[in-house]
Amino acid sequence: MKPVVKHVLAGVAAVSALASVVAGRESRTYTPVREPAARIETRLPALEDINLGKLEERTQGSDAQESKVDAFAPRNFSPVVPAQAQAAAKPTVPPLPFRYIGRMQDGDKLAVFLMNGNESVAVAAGDRIGDYRVEKVTDAEIVFTYLPMKAKQTLTL
Repeated sequence: MKPVVKHVLAGVAAVSALASVVAGRESRTYTPVREPAARIETRLPALEDINLGKLEERTQGSDAQESKVDAFAPRNFSPVVPAQAQAAAKPTVPPLPFRYIGRMQDGDKLAVFLMNGNESVAVAAGDRIGDYRVEKVTDAEIVFTYLPMKAKQTLTL
């Protein structure tokens, strides 16, 4: 055998011998259970109008009551909503986001200029602006259809 292999095998043997000696000298991690300390009364003195006997009965009798309750029974935690509130929750048509600026007559076609936020838009009958479609443009009013609810709205000029 080569001398290097002999030295390695001798080192492994020394380490394993040392480990077997140390393994027997480990300290135990188990600590014996101590006796519980005497119970100290920490409750405040009760007022005379409070009946502590009823409270103690209730805590002692809770085992019988708990056996009657099904812990896995289905429960509904949603709040009870009156029927009036449900009817009032019907979706409503939002107010028109457009403001009238002016109009332009081009032959027989009438175009109207509207403000939508910071953007100005020229519309005519049949045009679509976002969720709205322009149904009719007259000298007195513009009729829009709010497409998600198919509701008609009028912007007077």
